[in-house]
Amino acid sequence: MTLKDHQVVEQAQFLLDGHGHDAVGLLLALERRLEAISAPEVSWFMESGETGLMRSLIGCRRDLLCVKHDRFNEYTAAISARPLGSVLQVSWLLLASPRITNDLRRLFRLGVERGSRFEIGSELDLFEMIDLSGFVSLTRLAVRRAIGDVTDCEETRPAPDSPDDLPVLE
Repeated sequence: MTLKDHQVVEQAQFLLDGHGHDAVGLLLALERRLEAISAPEVSWFMESGETGLMRSLIGCRRDLLCVKHDRFNEYTAAISARPLGSVLQVSWLLLASPRITNDLRRLFRLGVERGSRFEIGSELDLFEMIDLSGFVSLTRLAVRRAIGDVTDCEETRPAPDSPDDLPVLE
């Protein structure tokens, strides 16, 4: 998966202190959680992510667990876990990659402001937005629960945007 072909719509970061060795265990726990949830039309797979051909040739890649919904082909939830010494950094990304069929739906959509007509997601009706929100929430829940499984911690919150105030889960 070439990440430069996608737009980051949302993201969340978690730091797990003392769990730098649990990257594989976390991804396995996440797969078990997704299987236990067994949401219809949701599938997942492991993929190698890179930001471009040249960087990938010199080894700049990350293993990603990608979660997809059959009805929302433009969206992928990508989860990465990498050790930073004794700390495990877990990244949850909601990626969007525009599709030509949805571009056409956006083009012919009536009653939409001209400037927002081509924004990703503007072609969705209310029920589709609720369903997409459910999919996004499901992936976030699975990540939080998998982190809880690995750390034996009940509550997990994403780190705030400010790098100076990153909570660490112990």
